[in-house]
Amino acid sequence: MATMMTVMLCFLFAAMIVASGKFKPISAYLLSAFFLSQSLLSLHELVLYGDQLRYTVLGISPNLFFIAGFGYAIDGPLLYLYANSLIRKDFKIGVRHRLHLLPLLGYFVFLVFAYYIQEQSTKSEIINHYLFDLQWHFVTSDTLIKIIRLVYFLLALNLIKKYREQLKQSRSSIEDVDLTWLKILVLGFSSVALVGVILAFAKVLTLFVEIDVVWLMFLGLTAYYATLCLVCSLLFFSALNISSVAEVKDRAEKSHTDYQADPEYIERVERLMKQEKPYLMSNITFDALSQQFDVPPRELSATLNGHFKMNFYEFINDYRIEEAKLLLVSEDYREKTITDIFIEVGFNSKSVFNTFFKKKVGMTPSEYRKAMSNS
Repeated sequence: MATMMTVMLCFLFAAMIVASGKFKPISAYLLSAFFLSQSLLSLHELVLYGDQLRYTVLGISPNLFFIAGFGYAIDGPLLYLYANSLIRKDFKIGVRHRLHLLPLLGYFVFLVFAYYIQEQSTKSEIINHYLFDLQWHFVTSDTLIKIIRLVYFLLALNLIKKYREQLKQSRSSIEDVDLTWLKILVLGFSSVALVGVILAFAKVLTLFVEIDVVWLMFLGLTAYYATLCLVCSLLFFSALNISSVAEVKDRAEKSHTDYQADPEYIERVERLMKQEKPYLMSNITFDALSQQFDVPPRELSATLNGHFKMNFYEFINDYRIEEAKLLLVSEDYREKTITDIFIEVGFNSKSVFNTFFKKKVGMTPSEYRKAMSNS
């Protein structure tokens, strides 16, 4: 029941994504293809292990088995490329991306020789006696393709992490860049893929030691229901309302270890930061600061990282913390709340403000205010 619901929901989701028109075309097609592959995977499991459906399909033709299973070889690359298309504004599918079809090609070649070119009677025996779970070459190939799938999902997670770090080079606030849906999507399916890998390894172990089939069934059902819950959660969260992510410009930085900062730029940055206080603008960006200070972007980036030893995100927020320390002990701000102060100095998030403050000062803003008033 859960598997059939997943088949239908993923197919519906794929259609909704393309029909919505709220994604740029390349992202829509990649995400839609990903959910279609999930629909195929669920159908594959249903055909292999569903008592009624498997014999119906076998009666039609044993060649219909494993076709939907190719989804295991393509969903990882699709999700990875989808993450790329969201994060990189100029992303296009090129010739080099054909390399991501290698797992699909390898899996296809294996199935051709291990299954499709066999006699009809041999194929029927493989299906009837579940030999695809008992013979080493089937089990090994299944494990390998599921490991590759998990690796792609982890690469997509790493891409999101690197993207957040890149944002800190150009933005003083990254809280308004909403990656929640993308993280749920990638982390959720990574978890499901991990269960799949564990199940695949368990099947490998059964070739050497006896394992209670109840545990194998438990792992399989866990993956089925986890996928269903994940798809329902994503539908509820609604990918159709996902916020667009911000563009990250590629800045070739000078080496920070041997960079000799230009004293003129250092003096200008320090002077204008104190005089004009651009950090009070909550959404100040790297490019805006470069233009305001009349410092070339390349030089500003190298100065911040090479001389001040901070990225743009840390540099701006460091000044905000110093400003907040002044306001917290100011008589004019005695009646102001912590929230009033963190907003006034340019922060958008109280949690980010508290984290930066405690890291720099060694205590929370409330503790600092109390300590200063007592002294």
